[in-house]
Amino acid sequence: MAETLRVLVTVPFREHHMAVLREVAGDRAELKQVWVDPAGQEMRSLLQEADAVIGEPAPALLAEGTPVRWVQMTWAGTDLYTRGAVPFPEGVRLTNVAGTAFGHIISQFVVGQIIGIAQNFPAYVRQQEREVWAGVGPVASLEGAHVLILGAGDLGGLTAKRLSGFDCHFVGVCRDVSRPRPFFERLVTLDEAEGELPHADVVVNCLPNTDETAHWLDERRLRLMKEGAILANVGRGNFVDCDALARVLADGHLRGAALDVTDPEPLPKGHPLWQEPRCFITPHQAGGSFGKSHGTEDRICAVACENLRRFIEGEELTHIVI
Repeated sequence: MAETLRVLVTVPFREHHMAVLREVAGDRAELKQVWVDPAGQEMRSLLQEADAVIGEPAPALLAEGTPVRWVQMTWAGTDLYTRGAVPFPEGVRLTNVAGTAFGHIISQFVVGQIIGIAQNFPAYVRQQEREVWAGVGPVASLEGAHVLILGAGDLGGLTAKRLSGFDCHFVGVCRDVSRPRPFFERLVTLDEAEGELPHADVVVNCLPNTDETAHWLDERRLRLMKEGAILANVGRGNFVDCDALARVLADGHLRGAALDVTDPEPLPKGHPLWQEPRCFITPHQAGGSFGKSHGTEDRICAVACENLRRFIEGEELTHIVI
């Protein structure tokens, strides 16, 4: 008789999601949902009795020789395990929910921010706080705009789909430019993307944190961008040099920037971007999941259920990172 696998669930799935997970598990796996400090002593003890984890326990605890053989993240970004100081344990599978869970809600955020900057909404919010009734200047039209999207996967593709109603023209940045992707007229590599900056009315970054993307949008490239362009960053904060962006925005070269991620994160008090009227900052909230977006929770659960089934059956997992 096969052993009963022990699966630790450390995220706040709703009860109907847990019911689906338990149905998948059947009598082959025992699920235990807990609410503890991911880096605390209780988590350390729980990991010593788990074959798999759905959630994000502290890397240092996983590296302590636990029996854990698989970690299913509920995030798209994997920096916690792949770019941290503690190496991910050898022989342990790591999966995430990239390319599935967050594209719908983050693309909605991106489109909202771009429209907000184009229509001067942040300026009107500031005026309302002061009870001022006055126009703030011309708007920017998105009709026929040229949009450069760095990252032409799920998120970038959905962003292009949603902006396509404005008859925009899309250039996507990705590694594999040989495979056509809906809504993108052209695909270029990151090495070629610099040449697209002077022509883009809107630049959207959806790329993850890698050695190639870190600090890519520096002051030189920011000043290569088209005058009056709009920038949105929902990838990783260190893609953009925030100090340089503050200078470029203060000069009036860009119409505005929407940042859901920054470098460092959060920005320190007194950083000029906090007071820059052309910059709209949100605290890494574009990809709302647990307690924020039911649809995103459903998609996270779907990935976790499929991989749990595969883990039980000894099949290859999906969304493999390591």
